[in-house]
Amino acid sequence: MFFFKKLIGPLLAPYPVFLGLLGLGVLMIWFSSRRRLANILVTIATVGFCLLSYPALWDGLVGGMEFRYRPLDIHKADLSGIRWVVVLGGGGTETAGRFPATGELSPSSLARLVEGVRILRSVPQGKLLVSGNSDGLISQDAAQELGVNPDQIVVERKARDTEEQAVEIKKIVRGDRLVLVTSALHMPRSMGLFAKQGMVPIPAPADFTARPREYPPLRPGEVLLPNSENGSQAGALFHEWLGIAWARLNGHIQTTAASR
Repeated sequence: MFFFKKLIGPLLAPYPVFLGLLGLGVLMIWFSSRRRLANILVTIATVGFCLLSYPALWDGLVGGMEFRYRPLDIHKADLSGIRWVVVLGGGGTETAGRFPATGELSPSSLARLVEGVRILRSVPQGKLLVSGNSDGLISQDAAQELGVNPDQIVVERKARDTEEQAVEIKKIVRGDRLVLVTSALHMPRSMGLFAKQGMVPIPAPADFTARPREYPPLRPGEVLLPNSENGSQAGALFHEWLGIAWARLNGHIQTTAASR
């Protein structure tokens, strides 16, 4: 089921879907007499690509997911008794060894790790738990490059996705208090999966991609002109929606109250 999920999930993302409709429509225009259906498919794909390109639309949808949990204020949060700062891997690493470990991590993984190190400095009695079978060891090296004592770092490398991370991390932290660090867009799903395992982590979202529109002021061009960068936002949002739907289907997620 893991490989089925990893195979089907990317195919249901907006870009592959619209690209498939566009390709099918073009083929039908050239090699089929069903021109009306071909025109419909091409039109749907064109409208879809246009919708993916407008920042105001996706900033609103993505922001609604990302800001369900506020960034962790270490001066106001109750961090007493925290034993673990758990950083979930963001994947997408380069392992050629040509760069420092911080340069080997994907932007998402690096943003999560930096946030984890920031919080760890406020809980010197805690440990940094980095999880991710593709980037766990790189995150370990990167954390040391950022000044974390090697004795404070624990690596979890068995888990292949967030569902498995929740299970494996539970075995390590047991009933200890923990802070959970992951991308803001990924945080609602992660909190639900961890809650299902009986954990009650303090959320510390990082790697925000949506920005409040009141600052800086919104320019007319940002509303009227398309932007190809929003396609990645849309893809990431659909990935989270699909991940939440899959976890609910399998009973692996629990609804949690978001912090405002």
